[in-house]
Amino acid sequence: MPRLPAWLERYRTLPRGVHLFATGQFLINLTLTAQFLLLNLFLKGRGLDDPSIAALTSQRFVATFFLAIPAGLWLRGRSLRWPLVLGATLFPLMALASLEAVRCGAMSAASACFLAMGFASLILNVANLPMAMRLAPTHQASEAISLLFATWAAASICGGVVASALQGMGHFQIGGWHGVFDEYSTLLLLTLPGIGAPFLFARLPDPPAPVQTTQHWLHVHRCDVPVLLRSVLPTLCIATGAGLSIQFLNLFFNTVFKMDAAHYSAFGSASNVLVLIAGLIVPEVRRRYGWRGAIIGVQSVAVVLLATMGFTELWKHAAWALPLAVACFIIRQPLMSMAGPSISELTMTYVGERNRELMSACNGAIWSGSWWLAARVFQLLRSHHLPYWQIFLTTSILYLIGTFFYLNLIRSVDRRESQGQPVPPPPGAA
Repeated sequence: MPRLPAWLERYRTLPRGVHLFATGQFLINLTLTAQFLLLNLFLKGRGLDDPSIAALTSQRFVATFFLAIPAGLWLRGRSLRWPLVLGATLFPLMALASLEAVRCGAMSAASACFLAMGFASLILNVANLPMAMRLAPTHQASEAISLLFATWAAASICGGVVASALQGMGHFQIGGWHGVFDEYSTLLLLTLPGIGAPFLFARLPDPPAPVQTTQHWLHVHRCDVPVLLRSVLPTLCIATGAGLSIQFLNLFFNTVFKMDAAHYSAFGSASNVLVLIAGLIVPEVRRRYGWRGAIIGVQSVAVVLLATMGFTELWKHAAWALPLAVACFIIRQPLMSMAGPSISELTMTYVGERNRELMSACNGAIWSGSWWLAARVFQLLRSHHLPYWQIFLTTSILYLIGTFFYLNLIRSVDRRESQGQPVPPPPGAA
């Protein structure tokens, strides 16, 4: 049997708990990727316009925005297995309920279901990275985080292939029953596997949490506050920019180039093949090129591609516009996603072990709050017929600002590692 390359061998030797955790994440991500690919198009097919779609889907982020930081404070120093089981149980059930509510025209119930999905996502997001770092030894932290990020790409590939194939089939007949593989039925089929995730999470080991020195769960060390603030500033820029455009890429291609769901899903799958490969080589890239190459370098190229994709709207009738936009779409996502594991490891290293749950919560609150606010801004901008290219350009500028802010964290972590300091120093020493 041929020997695996060294960078793949490191994934094989990860503890069984990490592999089990990644499998559960893959099932949850099947639901997420189905929503990312098809939910907006399903809602549009039910008669909702762009502003109404943005208003409804943004409800997912409300619960996370308001409850993420309290949840992060509460989970510090506690068992993470059963919160993960709770979140993994609630999320697919509420996803199924939201589809039925929209199909039946019960928009108030659909809004409530989206809120509940946001709460479930909050629990999963807060506990995700800290649990991975508890399950893996320190020297394999990069591989554990990259494997979790790779589950999104793997789920996106499977979801995209299934969505494209089912909608390509169109009508089907089983016995005397006739059906249609449309956005609704595809979303339904890709959400059902998520029900298996809580059973996998229930089998996880539950490593002991780091000892907390706080007297009360609401307490935050004074010296940790500036460390946390410096960590969330670049995330705020990146998340706000992403919320303005990334969650509406399918609407961009549908509105500007009249691309249907089947073609968009196929191109998304092609992109996610590259995302999966890029995600798995992240630890090797970081070892060779450091934080700057793994974060600053790849994100800068991704920003240029996003701006170029937006500008194709100005020449949408040209023969080369759609191929160029698709090429930018396919290549941009792997590069931007490639920076994700390195950014997560960088921030978790910077804030230290005692603040990991809180940092995950802050990131969750920022992403949810920013995407909710950005969805509302998108709703406003599109209602005034602002072109997509101006929205994408705004996202690119915010990305560049966020990328620049990561330089400060990189300098601090590099300096601390060279001095052998494993935890964040007090303010002024970093």
